[in-house]
Amino acid sequence: MGVKSFAWGLIVLGVALGLFGWSAWNPVAFVGLTLAVVGAVVLATRHRGPGTGA
Repeated sequence: MGVKSFAWGLIVLGVALGLFGWSAWNPVAFVGLTLAVVGAVVLATRHRGPGTGA
């Protein structure tokens, strides 16, 4: 599993937990939101490799 797929997994899990927590009035919605944000940050800051100009 690479960084990109891990980050997308975090985002999907975060959105799923956020939707579940929001519909059930459960504090897990905050955890889901946090996971989605962490996944987005990982995607935005991942190392692109040598020779890509980043």
